[in-house]
Amino acid sequence: MFKISFIVFCLLAAQMCCKVQGGFRQRVREALRDHEERLDRLDEVVFGSGTANVTMKIENDQDPTWTTLVYYVSVPAGHSVFQMMVTAYDEYTDFTFLATYYPQWAGHFINSIVGVAGNTTEQTYWSFENGNGTPFDRGVDLIGVFNGDVIVFRFTTWGTHP
Repeated sequence: MFKISFIVFCLLAAQMCCKVQGGFRQRVREALRDHEERLDRLDEVVFGSGTANVTMKIENDQDPTWTTLVYYVSVPAGHSVFQMMVTAYDEYTDFTFLATYYPQWAGHFINSIVGVAGNTTEQTYWSFENGNGTPFDRGVDLIGVFNGDVIVFRFTTWGTHP
């Protein structure tokens, strides 16, 4: 009886290992596909093959009457968000912005967009995020844009946006 129980236990353990290993294999395959997509995007940047057609949106959480502004900008893939803003400034007469360069951070701080400026007294500033609402973890000079990207600039307060 012990031998049969031991054999059944071993068979069940082997079956569980196969299931776990199968899930692991699936996760590895998904990770490899993700890395392959990232390498394709990097290839575009390194070899300059490709244009990034980017949608740039300007939103204002502080003004309930504000209508979202939308600009379509084409730059070489991998150019920074700041370079995209400069291109938009050159192409659209109604798009303006002011920025301050900080060498210690090797980047620009966006002071104002379309005449709307941040204010320390009112604790307002321009944040920016991807099209899914996820704020970027670096500044406008350190984020590259790629074809199909959506960049949202949001005028908000320190208390209402991370």
